[in-house]
Amino acid sequence: MRRLIAALILSLSALPGLSPPVAAQAAPVLRPMVAPRIAASTAIDYKAQYEQERARNQQLRDENGDLRATLAAWTSKGGSLVHAYCATPTRSASSAGASNDCGASGYTCEPVSGLCRTSAADSSQCASGHTWCVYGNRCVRSASDCKP
Repeated sequence: MRRLIAALILSLSALPGLSPPVAAQAAPVLRPMVAPRIAASTAIDYKAQYEQERARNQQLRDENGDLRATLAAWTSKGGSLVHAYCATPTRSASSAGASNDCGASGYTCEPVSGLCRTSAADSSQCASGHTWCVYGNRCVRSASDCKP
């Protein structure tokens, strides 16, 4: 009888659609969790990186010092980056130390450029002791000097 039941089960499993599920046929294999090995791992040389960064920082410090020296040369007396400014309303001065008395020519210092004016639009642009002459927009010592 047992043989008959076994033969019947065997014949039923041969029929399509009646076979047991795949999950029931094979049990899952449990494997322990292990960190994977990296085949071509490289060791990072932190000391070499530190030395490279120190060398780069020193290079930047040297470059910064050179730029400061260049800037100092430009802005010193006789340098190419000298700026004019108005030291007083009638005196023009430069960052190199030179100055010019604008009042001697009858005009005031122009605050935007820092240079002495060469013409005037009104009497406020004339130095003290000078008056504005409408003819030619200039500053003159007396009204008698104002001629067309």
